[in-house]
Amino acid sequence: MNNQEQVDAMLRRDFYSFLIRSFIELNPQTEVSENWHIEVLAEDLDLCRRGEIKRLIINLPPRSLKSHCASIVFPAWILGHNPSAQIICASYAQDLADKHAIDCARSSTASSTGGSFPQPDSRRKSAR
Repeated sequence: MNNQEQVDAMLRRDFYSFLIRSFIELNPQTEVSENWHIEVLAEDLDLCRRGEIKRLIINLPPRSLKSHCASIVFPAWILGHNPSAQIICASYAQDLADKHAIDCARSSTASSTGGSFPQPDSRRKSAR
């Protein structure tokens, strides 16, 4: 297994690593300030994906990466593991919802994270 395959395997297994890598890819001019609350949030979101947490309320102050974690990277992570999953993300404003959707798509296909999950074949895309 070469180095890139090892990185891809880690990004498939570890949501926190995928989250940090996605942040770097989507915000190349911003330094990542890793903090314990992001690790806890990443663990709770992964427990949601696995069905071990059924409902999760995230209460954090502004600029704590809530949207990045829950509305951008988490849907990309879920779709990476289950491309047929159906996800609803709501926002108070259409512009913000559009930005989250675009960033989610970018994090799914970014050069540093896109190889982590197999890409759906063209037949699936054309069937929608």
